[in-house]
Amino acid sequence: MTSFRVLGDKVVTKSEYLDDLRANPDRPSVFEGQFLEETVAPPQVTQFRPIGMGLPLTILIREVYTGKHPKKGVLGGGGKAMLVTSALKGYASYAPASRAVNFAEPSISPRKTMMAPSAANAGTNVVAYSPAVLTEQMFFTVEMAFDRYPEGLLNTVSSAFTGAANIPLLLPAREFLLAAGGLIKITNEWAEALIDGRAAFSMTDTIDFDVPGVAPTKADFRVFGSDAHRDLTYKPGVGLVSSTGTRYDGDEPYVVVSLDGAERKSLESFAPTLATAEQLKKFLNARDGTEASIEFLLEGIKLANDITYRKEAQELAEQLKTEPDGPAKEAKTKRLEAVKKNILSKELQLT
Repeated sequence: MTSFRVLGDKVVTKSEYLDDLRANPDRPSVFEGQFLEETVAPPQVTQFRPIGMGLPLTILIREVYTGKHPKKGVLGGGGKAMLVTSALKGYASYAPASRAVNFAEPSISPRKTMMAPSAANAGTNVVAYSPAVLTEQMFFTVEMAFDRYPEGLLNTVSSAFTGAANIPLLLPAREFLLAAGGLIKITNEWAEALIDGRAAFSMTDTIDFDVPGVAPTKADFRVFGSDAHRDLTYKPGVGLVSSTGTRYDGDEPYVVVSLDGAERKSLESFAPTLATAEQLKKFLNARDGTEASIEFLLEGIKLANDITYRKEAQELAEQLKTEPDGPAKEAKTKRLEAVKKNILSKELQLT
């Protein structure tokens, strides 16, 4: 698998994208200004907002294409279930991140294109949201798996999605499923299917904000695919398109994601869950056959985060009182403002 970038509207390799960025450091974000030389008025396209340290970050799955999957079995037939999952963590985290379920389609066919989870089924194309990025680098993984998942498992996932209401559906630890309904205990068979199932498509990429020798990531589209997708054109809402104007319908699957820096208050519930996968495991004390209140879990995680951020903010504020003017003071000031944005509880916010 390869992580491609979108330059203008063409799918290019990461190295080609970075070469262009070095040659044209002031190039605007994707699609911005691409209509300047056209004689017709540009369509009203919502522009990307810049991303970076201290700025908001929204990661969305914009398109899933199944390619040759799911493959037919020995007895023929098709219509296997599809799960699309994602995981995100900071580079300083050693433990694995919680896996989030984005798509849970009970029956999918080969060469199927989906811009979002089917309206008839539950799911979300939101991977993560952060009010203000604090880590210098993130690792992002997206996987696509096809199998004849147990009907009970799919029903559980679908019902959990139904009540999610902006709460990501997480697999925080083996045999546990976190959804709006609470912390749900699942069977060993289901845990095996969800956590250890073999993915037909898996891609990991980095999101770089402040890494020496690497250009900071810009708000843009990313295409996770193979060499078959290189030099194609990406049209939002349409998909990957060849030079002849036909939509790609080959064997190779791909996933398109977008990174954007717009502030989205409606997604703040994603922040204390996806960003704290390791902390979440501390709350998994429910015994077999019990369910924990989702309100208790989210408030507990949110409070733990806010206390940590408040402590750091107070320490930075004290340091700034005696910090001499210069680059170090400027960096600490920016860090303080970013940390304060991550304190979601009004009672703990600093003025």
